[in-house]
Amino acid sequence: MVTLSISGLIAAYILIAILLLSLNLYSSWSWQVKAGAIIITSLFYIVSFVSFSPLLGWPTTEMPPDNFRLIAAEVQQPNKVTGDEGTIYLWLAHINDLSKNSPPRAYEFPYSNKLYEKVVIARAKLKKGVTLIGEIEDDEAGRIQVEDGPRLGQESINIQFYDLPDPLIPDK
Repeated sequence: MVTLSISGLIAAYILIAILLLSLNLYSSWSWQVKAGAIIITSLFYIVSFVSFSPLLGWPTTEMPPDNFRLIAAEVQQPNKVTGDEGTIYLWLAHINDLSKNSPPRAYEFPYSNKLYEKVVIARAKLKKGVTLIGEIEDDEAGRIQVEDGPRLGQESINIQFYDLPDPLIPDK
């Protein structure tokens, strides 16, 4: 399905380029109008190429939902040699109702030692088969100041992870 979408977009761009070329070859417009059409079309290709990457499954930097289920986590630690500041990736599913499953979405967070410690504990629980839920704690617009880590004073999200409680089954 995704391959069909991408190939459909490529086919649409090729069709637009062919139409633009035929208009430029066979029209009596001035060269300024023709050059302007070529530049605008080329800019449209670049903007649409950059705009489609979030739609293709890349992690988002948007604010995650307030209540979620943790599906998976991945940590890329800071590397002083390469200058990489580190990133934490969380795959979260929004919780509207505990009986319904929503599709997961990948979120990208800047590395912080506090979030790293929480994610390590959460990953260990996930490996043991424990289902985890989480929430965003609001500390002045949902962010806290990190006082440790490689980037002193950076802002990081304040996430808490909890074990999913066992469902209450009524006695018979």
